[in-house]
Amino acid sequence: MTPGGGVLRGPLRDAGVTRRELDVFWLVGDRLHNQEIAESLHVSERTVESHVSSLLRKLGGTNRLSLVNAAMRLRDRAGRGRALPLPLSSFVGRDQEIDDLLRLIPVHRLVTLTGPAGAGKTRLSLHLAGLVNALPAAVLVDLATIPPGGDVERVFADALGVAGEEPRLRARLCETLAEEPHWLLVDNCEHVATSTSALLAHLLAATADLNVLATSHGPLGIAGEVVYGVAPLPLPAEVDDPASVLSAASGRLFADRAATTLPGFAVTVHNARDVAAVCRRLDGLPLAIELAAARLRLFSPAELLAHLHDRLALLGDGAHGTPGRHRTLEAALQWSYDLLEDDERLLLERCSVFPGEFDYETVVEVLSQPPLRRADVTRLLPRLLDRSLVSCRREGQTTAYRMLDSVRHFAHSRLALRGEHEILRQHHARYHLRGGAAKLTELQGANQAAALMWFHHRWADVRAAMDTALERDDTVAAWEFLTGIGTGWEILGVRGELFDWLGALLDRPLPQGTLGVRAAVTATILLCYQDTRLSVTFAQRAYDQAEHTCADDHDMALARLSLGWATTHNGDDPAAAISHLQESAGEFRRLADDWHYALALEGIGHSHPDPDLALAHLRQSADLFGQMHDHVKQANCLNEMARRSIDVRAHLAEASQWLTEARRLAHLTGNETERLHAEILQARLDQCRGDHQLAQPRFERLLTELRRVGDRRCMSRCLLGLAHAALHHNDHETARSPRRVHHGRRRRR
Repeated sequence: MTPGGGVLRGPLRDAGVTRRELDVFWLVGDRLHNQEIAESLHVSERTVESHVSSLLRKLGGTNRLSLVNAAMRLRDRAGRGRALPLPLSSFVGRDQEIDDLLRLIPVHRLVTLTGPAGAGKTRLSLHLAGLVNALPAAVLVDLATIPPGGDVERVFADALGVAGEEPRLRARLCETLAEEPHWLLVDNCEHVATSTSALLAHLLAATADLNVLATSHGPLGIAGEVVYGVAPLPLPAEVDDPASVLSAASGRLFADRAATTLPGFAVTVHNARDVAAVCRRLDGLPLAIELAAARLRLFSPAELLAHLHDRLALLGDGAHGTPGRHRTLEAALQWSYDLLEDDERLLLERCSVFPGEFDYETVVEVLSQPPLRRADVTRLLPRLLDRSLVSCRREGQTTAYRMLDSVRHFAHSRLALRGEHEILRQHHARYHLRGGAAKLTELQGANQAAALMWFHHRWADVRAAMDTALERDDTVAAWEFLTGIGTGWEILGVRGELFDWLGALLDRPLPQGTLGVRAAVTATILLCYQDTRLSVTFAQRAYDQAEHTCADDHDMALARLSLGWATTHNGDDPAAAISHLQESAGEFRRLADDWHYALALEGIGHSHPDPDLALAHLRQSADLFGQMHDHVKQANCLNEMARRSIDVRAHLAEASQWLTEARRLAHLTGNETERLHAEILQARLDQCRGDHQLAQPRFERLLTELRRVGDRRCMSRCLLGLAHAALHHNDHETARSPRRVHHGRRRRR
């Protein structure tokens, strides 16, 4: 903040001092060296030297001491002019907010900064006091000093130096404010919002030259009010590059506060990813980041990240000199919580059951449990939005809501104390597993894009729901969801959690009856990615159980399909695989199940030893999937067509076209699995054409991505590609063990 605000702006403004030069000026006044200033502002020393030279020229100084003396004189004048608190730490980020507010504040008489507790609204308003040139010196009215229902008028009077008895106090305020232009910074309005709104509405109506910048958790609801939301700070990407992490304001804030806690701390290639992850886990909330940085006396960034599951206990005991409610993260959130009505608290607590974003219909369906009715949820959700405890994001015509992770942790702790947590988890799990199973049927047709989007936005909920079902040993609900995916794993995308859930379920007995048949079919299809011999075992089990239970024709066809599919991927009996697949194809065609008919044809294309016949079946399958608007499976077939062509070194020009189209379809549907498959095949095609320099780095990058999603089959293909690349360069050591060398390269990087 610029010390002295309006009293001192004249000489600096008239000299043409820029905002960044102003920051440098006050730090020079604090007798900091150029290196210290550069570290504080996250700029180079050369940049600081340039700003110091510019300040000497603009202010007519002859040496650095003249700038120090000028800063001391201006601070002295500022101290006599008004009593805005001086900052005890540097101001970081908010460039966009400052630009926006510098345009809004001079032309609107009331601007209210809203946002969650700990977002930095007070600090931003005080910083703006030193930057707005068009208004008089700001006067701070800090309402945090009074309890809810306290005497708001007396706080305004004390800030303005107005004396008088209670009956005449409002009139005296109006008279004082009418004498000359005034600009009030009215801070922390949320707990006295009703009385503050009434007073400000009266004062603004009675005086022509009054401007107000207020801070509150929500709008004040006064006519003409401009509401400006102060969001948490922008988040860094989780990368090992320090410059990238520091390019985000939340990363810079962590680094700045960490350096004051632990002198010499810097973001390096060794801790950048952990620093970024801490900032992301804390949602870029300035208060939480500052409290976390203070814990570096005890923990490294990696250790700090590991302890954030208990953040309310971890982020306590903040710096002295800060308001009590900002001394700990829990105190800041408790301040907001205490201002809610009982039914608002209950809805807030219940919202913590959602691990990520949620929509209105989901809130109503999951949380409308006694004593809250559907109408109550409809009424209360906007109130939580107005208090910045829930935020919203609009994408097209869809609105998504979410809680900051820290708010969710706090609300979850209160829900647990209320004793409702397990009940709400069950409601949440039941809703998402049933809803997910219904959406799964839409993955195989014209509504594929919408269904994929549903899973993209709800995957965190699905994960939480499956975890709940497995913890409660509700294997029926878990299998009903997984069998809904069934033969369509590749549409949804190969996600690591799918393998984890399947492994947990296969440790228990399979269900009986029809569900057991479909469970074995589902296990077969997924295990083709990881353990082909085990997939054959489950395929045989599916077929035997279907015969034993006298399953209907469709389940029998599914069981035969899974037997053919597993035999295909196991690769030991192509003739048997083709026979099973041809029989299932005939059954699906008779049953008018076009999707599974196309899938059986694709399986024949995988299995057939004749390349031309294989391509013919795959082409027919791709065309059928395309007609059904299943673009993921269409891409899957195109990838397989390219693979078969590359294997026999034929139709390579067409293979390139098929891979281009497969990548386009994968991008269209957001399917990472088919994109990865197309990328692997493109690398293999590059090798076929002799371009090993292009193929090798592509294989290395893809191996890392595939390890993340857990696709072992494609990991082996990448390792084989790396071995071929090494042989081409006569690097036999790498060719013998590409996995070991690849890991070594990753560690050295």
